[in-house]
This record gives sequence, C-alpha cells and structure tokens, in this order.
Amino acid sequence: MCKYKLPESLANDIDELEASINKYKKGEMNSDELKARRVPFGVYEQRESDTYMIRIRCAAGFVTPEQLEKVIELSSQYCMDKIHLTTRQELQIHYVKLDDIVTIIRELSKAGLASRGGGGNTIRNILAPEDAGINPEERFDVSPYAIALTSRLIAENDSWTLPRKFKIAFSGSDKDKGYATISDLGFIAQIKAGQKGFRVYAAGGLGTKSRTSNLLLDFIPEKEVYNIAKTLKNLFWKHGNRKNKYAARLRFLWEKLGEKEFRNKFAEEYETVKKENYSPLEVNSFSNTSIEATFQTVKIEDKRDFELWRKRFVNSQKQRDLYSINIPVELGFIKNEKALELVNSIKPFGNNVIRITKDQNFLIRNISERYLTNFYDFLKTNQENFNRPFIYDKIISCTGASTCQLGICFSRGAAKAIIHKLSESNIALDNLYNLKINISGCPNACGQHPVADLGFFGKAGRVDGKLYPVYNIVAGAVVSESETRLAEKLGEISARDLPEFLTDFLKTYLDKAAKYKNFREYILSEGKSDVEFISGKYKNVPHFKEDKNYY
Repeated sequence: MCKYKLPESLANDIDELEASINKYKKGEMNSDELKARRVPFGVYEQRESDTYMIRIRCAAGFVTPEQLEKVIELSSQYCMDKIHLTTRQELQIHYVKLDDIVTIIRELSKAGLASRGGGGNTIRNILAPEDAGINPEERFDVSPYAIALTSRLIAENDSWTLPRKFKIAFSGSDKDKGYATISDLGFIAQIKAGQKGFRVYAAGGLGTKSRTSNLLLDFIPEKEVYNIAKTLKNLFWKHGNRKNKYAARLRFLWEKLGEKEFRNKFAEEYETVKKENYSPLEVNSFSNTSIEATFQTVKIEDKRDFELWRKRFVNSQKQRDLYSINIPVELGFIKNEKALELVNSIKPFGNNVIRITKDQNFLIRNISERYLTNFYDFLKTNQENFNRPFIYDKIISCTGASTCQLGICFSRGAAKAIIHKLSESNIALDNLYNLKINISGCPNACGQHPVADLGFFGKAGRVDGKLYPVYNIVAGAVVSESETRLAEKLGEISARDLPEFLTDFLKTYLDKAAKYKNFREYILSEGKSDVEFISGKYKNVPHFKEDKNYY
C-alpha cells in the first residue's frame, strides 16, 4: 500500500514533547517555550482556555478507512463530536485537553499517522489533486510522488527547523488542480520524449502578501524530484529570514535576492546536492481497480432524483466502468457518527477508496457502476442535506474567530449565513457548480481567498468609534499553469450584509453568464463594476444605537 512512512525518530520526538508538557505543568517551562515545541507537532491552542487542535498529516489527501476510523475514535473519546477536513487535505480534531495531547499523538502513530509538521516552521502536508490517478486528463498519477517525498522529507531533522513553513504541491496536468503554481515548491507532470518528469515552480504562496510561483525549471526527469526538493529546502534553510516571520517565506527570499541571484544560488546548491548521490524516491504506484463487494446492489425507485444526484456528484474515471463520488461535508466538519457510517460503507471496497479534497469534502473512488445505487441509497438515508446543489458544500471557510486566536471575523458563521440565504433564494445554483467562494477571517488566507472566483477576508471597520466586522471583497482568480492569477480586491461589505450582497451579485452574474467563457472573463468585463455597484448599496452602516446587529 502506498502510504507515507513514519520516521524512526518519531517515538523519541513524542517522548520529548511529553517531557516538555510535563515541565510546563510543573512551572519549569513557560507557555512560549511549550508553544515552540507543540506547534511543529501540529498542536495549536484555541481561543477557549486549555483547549487545543491537532492537525494530522494525510499526504496527497490519502487516508485508509481504518486510519480514518482511528481518527474518529480518538475524536469521540477525547475531543468533540466532529472531525474537520482542511484545505491542505488533512484531518483535524478540536477541543483537545493538554493532558490528552500525547496520548492522541501516540495512538495516531500506531495507525501510521503523524501530526508532526502540521504546523510551525516545517515541511507541511504535501498536496496532490484528489482525483490523481483517476483523472482522464492527467499525464500520469502524481500522488505516489507526493507520498514518497513526504516519507523522505519528514525523516530529515532539518525539515523541522526551517525559517518558516514550506509547502509543496504536485499536479498532473496544466490545469494545476494541486496548486503547484501557488506553492513554495510545485511540480507539474510532463512527459518528454517518452520520459516522465515535471515542470518545477518555486517561491509562491498564500498569506497577507500572496504571490504566484515562478517557473524554475522547464523539465526535470522524475528521478530528480528529491534532489530538487532537497536543494530548495537547503537554500531556504541557509538563506531564509529567521528574524521576521512576516517576511520569512521562500517568496520573500526570491524578492530579497532578485531572480538572477536566487537562480544562481539554486544552481550552486543543486550541484552540491547532486554530488551527494542521494537515491531517487521510492515511488510505489496505486492500483485503481474495483473490488467486488459481497452485498447486493440496490434498486432505486426515484430514478429522477438518482440521476440528479449522479449528475451533481459522480464522475467517470479514466479506468473503464469505474466512478468517483463526491461526498459533501459542509464547511469541512462532519459528525463522528456520520463519518463512521461512511467508513463502514466504504470498507468493502479496499484501502484505496477515499481522499480528502482541497475544498474540504471527501472523494470516494474506484466504484463500479452497479454500486452507485448503493451509495445513493446510503447517502439518502444517512447524509444531512442530501442531494442539494454542490456549491453549498464547496464554499470554503477558515475556522475564523470562533476558535482561531488570529481571527478577526467569524468566517464560519458568515459561510453558514450565506448557505442559509442561498437556500431561500430562487437562484439556479446548479449553474454555479464550478464557482469557488472562499472566506478568510483575517488577511492570512487560511480560507484561500486569493485563489477564489469570489472571495472575502475579514477586517475591522469603525463607526463613531465602535468596531464592527467587515469583509474585503476579492474576485477573478485563476489557477492554471502559465495562467495563474490571484484575485483582485474590488470592494468591501459589512459582515451583516454579506449574505445579501452575495445573493444579489450571483443573480446578476447568472443573468449575464451566457455572454462569457468563464467567471474571470465576466469579472474583467462587467464584474468589477457590478461588485462596486452592488456593494455600494450596502455601504451605509447604521450607528450602534440604530442597529446593534452590525456590531
């Protein structure tokens, strides 16, 4: 099975974390010292006192049903009644008590999972498209490379002591579904003269100062993937800014050195790395084949509803007669009991059956057509909000001020208000299937608003000295090799008026959509002025005494 390997040092690292927590509890270590040790383990403090979040690495979004079951079990036993799917294809469990952190991390390691690198100045979870290996348009399956590179890098000590976080992504085609062109290091699959390889991008990323990546190398053979990653990691480790974390990502090093000097230093380091004669990655491919289940297929009575569900959530794989199924998870949170029901439904189909998507949903794969009715029947019986337009569950939001200590606005609450408002509208939401709506509670871009078709990020406004929550409006992003463009700031809207603004705007867009090839073309033509006009209708925020609901 193609899973990442836990480093041999992990058990000792967990022991050291346990020792640090014990010192903190005895008063022998302060909170900042403990933070420096727990955050690289993916353990973040939440707003509620003495509660923490643990982020679990799932390279390329891959997790086996048994691993997912273990996470659900731990969440039920120690945390809350939900698990969370992240935009980096990871799992999170929330409201963990300090005394339970090490126990949970040890139990995760028994299942082949690690939280190490879930936060801090480390090699973060490596991305690949959730449909890698089954997408008819891909050049080849990139997910085994993401997993193999994970195994190699998390075994190296310097992967935990970088100047800042380091994010890597793989994509299988020019459509860049893995976000290689907005990462610190990105690989896009190529085939040259019959040889598998990659085009390499570097020094991009999202945050308060987002940047698209730069083309670094037009082609490298597949055997050079590790050497390239090692080279850029070394370059970052040696020359990155360790004094100012707000200007420490690799993209700031590119800007500081300038393109010519960055390329020169990269070339020098690359020659040094090649002389070390590191072995290429051990890439083990996935077998995307069907497994015959022992249960009988289900007959569907409401064929019209089944066909609507199939149109919304089911896609053909490149493997003949196999299909993938999108499993919506509203805002990435799924109740433990519902997640466990899902696990039990997919176990008969083997280990290579589920991925976590970047829009915080699940993707089931390798399902024969005859079992689609079984999944339809199961989901209709067990899933909340069954068979509603997929746009509801593709809305992305960070956790916001409800749990995040950096959050300015309650972005998840805003997303829920948007979902409620859309459900009351008469908008043809199925016609917005591919529209990306992203919400961040602050400028840090954890909700990935810079790559949204329509995005929002929080800030504070003021009327007569009273603060109220406001969202900047951004729009028009494109992520595709050679065409990647970040969303442009077009206006602002109060949090109170956000759902009404969005509903008005989407109605306007759909009235005009037939004239345009895509949403970005609309934004560049009429969309900007439409955003300005519609948001302008809500620009007058009442005083606190007139309507305290705005504050």
